[in-house]
Amino acid sequence: MLPQKNSLRKSVLLYRRLLLHKGHGVHSPFVYNLITKVIEERCPYYRFSDIELLRKKLLLKEDTILFPHRGRTRRYSVADIAAQKAIRPKQGALLFRLANYFRSQNILQIGASVGLSTLYLTSYAQGVKCIALEKLPAYASIARWVYEKAACASIDLRIGDYSTLLPRILEEMGSVDFVFFNTSREPSGAGLFNTCVKYAKADTVFVFEGIKDNITMRRLWKTVCTHPEVTVTLDLYSMGIVFFNKKLHKRDYTVYF
Repeated sequence: MLPQKNSLRKSVLLYRRLLLHKGHGVHSPFVYNLITKVIEERCPYYRFSDIELLRKKLLLKEDTILFPHRGRTRRYSVADIAAQKAIRPKQGALLFRLANYFRSQNILQIGASVGLSTLYLTSYAQGVKCIALEKLPAYASIARWVYEKAACASIDLRIGDYSTLLPRILEEMGSVDFVFFNTSREPSGAGLFNTCVKYAKADTVFVFEGIKDNITMRRLWKTVCTHPEVTVTLDLYSMGIVFFNKKLHKRDYTVYF
């Protein structure tokens, strides 16, 4: 991250911490409980250490993988890919707490990356079903290794173009409890969101990674917030959380995380 951007990010987070910490100014009981009991919780669940041990193993893997880059093929070590692309522990822990809080059973992840985020999503209980999509075979090969090491037989990894895979998979699932859009570099994000909305229920949760990462994601987040089916959104800066419950008053919240 460039020094100027990093400085701006720190300033924004400091502002949020001073004014928005511990649900300050939030009158909705649903959102207040979500902030204080889930988003700001820091309890180290035992599964976290297992997942982070796998991260350490990834960071030590010197195997090289062929990776397409701007029309050319380059070699990258698994360790380098994991260091750059794996979800950070703080964000991963939030995915775990959200899935646990809402008892999500049918989970869809668009963008498996190296697989650690999928483990955080699905480790809160046994029997959780998850389909993880990844369009890049190089990432998928790492994710598959991670799932095997974690003995997660309930994770169904599918490889291919998201726009092609998604309609068929959603029809197969019928409905979704939780969708994690790990797609901050995906130009067709709005189309993926609109496809998934058709299968959302009142208690469905959508989470978007990297809502401030680039202009495409900032525009997508605005589109999400104004969608007629969306009621409550939470802007955590690094992530965005979306709800569809019509009993909730439509409102966009900015939250310190």
